Amino acid sequence: MTINGAELRALVREVVRDAVAELAPAAAPPTPPPPKASSLNGFTPTGPLQADEKSRVETVRIATDNDLDAFVRQLLRLFENPKTRADLRNGRLKFRLAGAQTTSQPAAHRIESGAVTERHIVDIAASGGSLTLGRRAVLTPLAREKARALGITINKERR
Repeated sequence: MTINGAELRALVREVVRDAVAELAPAAAPPTPPPPKASSLNGFTPTGPLQADEKSRVETVRIATDNDLDAFVRQLLRLFENPKTRADLRNGRLKFRLAGAQTTSQPAAHRIESGAVTERHIVDIAASGGSLTLGRRAVLTPLAREKARALGITINKERR
């Protein structure tokens, strides 16, 4: 059985939603020690990454439901560490499926007019690539900060 990327993302969302729903906010369990690197199926927990290595992409192999369940549980354990959580939230630690096709050139996104918000930047970062702003497009300050944090290249068109 082959699962395409969209189906896999939907499955991961569902598993994370179920796992997070089980957590009781009033009585949080004590934080367990961080898992050993050998138990993480090919990725290692990190703190904020070094200045010379702004982001990191880990390759994950998910072939069965058990692999998916194990990955989500490991991701939740990583999220318990504040430093790793910052890497995950800010896009410094990303995951890629093993064997997934990668494009040779990142997609170029173009916005002709209007305000470019932080949400636009997050969407562009998810699909990869750079952003070109038309003459009538405006980049909000929060969007500029988010683009910097996620490593999105922004080109302003000047005519």
